[in-house]
Amino acid sequence: MTALITDTTKTYAATGRPKDALKRENILTAATALFMKQGYELTSVEAIAKTADVSKLTIYSHFTSKTELFRIVIEQCSDQLAAPESFIAYAKLPVKQGLMQLGGSLAALIYSNDAIHLQRIMQSESLQHGQIVKVFYEAGPQRVKLAFAELLSQWQQQKQLVITDINLATEQFFSLLKGEVYVKAMLLLSPIPTADEIELHVQSTVTMFLAAYQAKSIMDQL
Repeated sequence: MTALITDTTKTYAATGRPKDALKRENILTAATALFMKQGYELTSVEAIAKTADVSKLTIYSHFTSKTELFRIVIEQCSDQLAAPESFIAYAKLPVKQGLMQLGGSLAALIYSNDAIHLQRIMQSESLQHGQIVKVFYEAGPQRVKLAFAELLSQWQQQKQLVITDINLATEQFFSLLKGEVYVKAMLLLSPIPTADEIELHVQSTVTMFLAAYQAKSIMDQL
């Protein structure tokens, strides 16, 4: 296993040939399937190359290392499932409506089978590959939280929210959104919540969050 990891983190120089967009897409598709199924350590560049029907050299002409390939896979998954760059659009909505809509989307992602499976894989990787878990966090959850913090800042500028510490408020919202329900699902102590259960959970989360941070002038209008 050590030899495999050493080989797959080796960096190859670019060949100078024109990069084939279709081959790159096939590599990412193959890497996504394997990383999601097996995790980082058990997924070799050889296996990715075989699944994508390309050579290892082709992979290294597009990606400098297995770690970079993993980072891009996580970024793409984050963009497809959570679309952090779209969060700012919710600033056009009243804060409660925006939080309900965005919270519903985030909760659906958090409690999806793929997301829970990936989280379990990352937990198993943490002891042996702490750097990879860091890559995962920065490419996925951290990008989502930074986008959410920017959204809270926009609502604060609109005087819909009063928040002293945006980063703390962001952590609190995501903690509420997960809660004990998430812990039990991760530990297989209870099934993944149904759509109706998730909706009620989001409503409770938003209610508690706004009780702490909604501007009094907005509260008076409710």
